[in-house]
Amino acid sequence: MENSESAIFKEMAEQSDEIFFIFSPAELRFTYINDAFEHFTQKKSSELYSDPELFLKTIHSEDQEYVKKNFNSLLKNKVNSTLDFRIVRADGVERWVRLKVYPILEGKHIKYLSGILEDDSARKLGIISMEKINGWKNSTLEILAHDLTGPISIVQGLAKAISKKLPENENKEIHEWTRMITEISKRNIKLIHDIIKTESLDTVKVMVRKERAELVWEVNEIMNVYRNSQLNAERNFVFTYSHPKIYAQLDSMKYLQIVNNLVSNAIKFTADGGQISVHLEKLEKTFLTIVSDNGIGIPKNLQPALFNKYTRAGRKGIDGQEPVGLGMWIVKTYAEAHGGTIWFESEEHVGSKFYVEIPL
Repeated sequence: MENSESAIFKEMAEQSDEIFFIFSPAELRFTYINDAFEHFTQKKSSELYSDPELFLKTIHSEDQEYVKKNFNSLLKNKVNSTLDFRIVRADGVERWVRLKVYPILEGKHIKYLSGILEDDSARKLGIISMEKINGWKNSTLEILAHDLTGPISIVQGLAKAISKKLPENENKEIHEWTRMITEISKRNIKLIHDIIKTESLDTVKVMVRKERAELVWEVNEIMNVYRNSQLNAERNFVFTYSHPKIYAQLDSMKYLQIVNNLVSNAIKFTADGGQISVHLEKLEKTFLTIVSDNGIGIPKNLQPALFNKYTRAGRKGIDGQEPVGLGMWIVKTYAEAHGGTIWFESEEHVGSKFYVEIPL
């Protein structure tokens, strides 16, 4: 019966588009791999039996260290693992793949590693596109809020000023018009803040889903939105990094929300002509995101409550933007959801610098 069941599973594997394999860590060789390997890599499965390192050679050069590190971790911890990485076929085409590995134990030792490798390109590219759209959406929302709130606040202020200049018992019609302008402006500013507040609260409810992501590219996409906006004429946006590519296992959408919230907060408290900088620093086991500005800074009495939900530390921005009271709380919530931490340095009339440290 056992041989019959083995034959059925082998027959299923031979007909599958996914790669099925069995690997012996002790002998450092593949004991079984189906013909789907050829479809994935354009190299014969038989070559892998004689040269096990051929599998490593098919992995994208930027991802090889990641796969080696996780392979060693798997041998040490003896637990099921899922890896996302890229392979490069013989014709030079790159494909995203998802590898699921299951250790087969004999006593306390791993006798075999069995697993399935599937083409994950469509899903991965879909996620990358979605992250790009989501990041663009969040930064554009912040830019629109800034661009709309400022002029509406000016209109509201002018209407109030006109009303004060006119005698109370005269020009009743104009008083009524200025009152209407003030009320409409107030409602529209509230509407803008309600939209941002609802959007912020909705994203917090979504569970953290970690994927391997390249952070320099992702953050640069967001910074380009700010650079290409009208805000770039008013403030200077700078992006720097310690390495040209920094990979981390995280929820990209939530991470980009961290960056967006910190940048938009800096915009609110940095005057025209000021500078807002984002820097990524790769450390041994973590990476730092540093967002700094040379704005008005945070008063010492407000600093202890900065990360509270609906915080009393909320202040109107330089251009009169009303506080939502959620931005910094969301940043802290997302950082901690990734096992990270956040802290800041700030001095009034000098500026602020926020640090977010998240495990790689």
